[in-house]
Amino acid sequence: MSGSIICSVVTPHTPRMGIEAKAPEFLRGVIAGSYALGEELRAMKPDVIVIHSTHWVTTFLWYAACQKRHKGRCVADEAPDLIPGVPYDRPGDPEFGRALVDAFKASEIPAERNDCEYFEWDYGTFVPLQYIDPGSKIPIVLLGTCIMAMHDECMRAGAVVRRAAEASGKRVIFISSTALAHKLARGPSLWPPQQHIDDDHKFIELLCAGKIDEAKSWLPAYSKNVVAEMGGRNLATFLGTFDTANGNKYAGRQFGAYGQSSGTGNASVAVWPAH
Repeated sequence: MSGSIICSVVTPHTPRMGIEAKAPEFLRGVIAGSYALGEELRAMKPDVIVIHSTHWVTTFLWYAACQKRHKGRCVADEAPDLIPGVPYDRPGDPEFGRALVDAFKASEIPAERNDCEYFEWDYGTFVPLQYIDPGSKIPIVLLGTCIMAMHDECMRAGAVVRRAAEASGKRVIFISSTALAHKLARGPSLWPPQQHIDDDHKFIELLCAGKIDEAKSWLPAYSKNVVAEMGGRNLATFLGTFDTANGNKYAGRQFGAYGQSSGTGNASVAVWPAH
């Protein structure tokens, strides 16, 4: 059976979404979108989710978490009052994690396994998954964000994830856990500057229209314009998961509202092969 990335996703993780009951009213539309996205993704019956969080930051290597079980408590180190140690317990997929690392190395992208039994999740991993898979059923492989990798390497890394999915025979969903515009401001309900909002909507429109090559070409300027989270690295990896060189077509959809959090822009967008 041939595998594939059946869907690639951008979705937010602001820590103010960390505990739904305490989330502010201005994020309700974003949270509704996360739930709706989850319903769509679960209906696709994935075998594994690869989640690429801006808050698992690595320096030199691309790490994949290869634990059989992910169990611990998530603390948002930058805002422990918002996420003070919420428990999680989810299955991993060490076989796919190891295969992913091997595929990185074969492509001359420096990578290594994370087998550490004491490893605990960052909130950029924890927050979106509680809405996307509230039953904690789908196996998870975490992929770190390497700060030494520029956009071109990140796009190559995304292509490696796609090829590893194809070789595995598994149905894989790729999630880039990131904000869009990310010029932080003190004030939870503050919006990004209007130009950043406009650019975010343009980027979302390109994704929803399946204009992946245009989005790739614009990414360097867009990331700079909106001060994209982690310099747009996670968005670059996301874009790299699409194979447009062979004429493949894609379609996308935004789920829920575009919303603000401390000057950042946040939305859930999914893109899948067009049939």
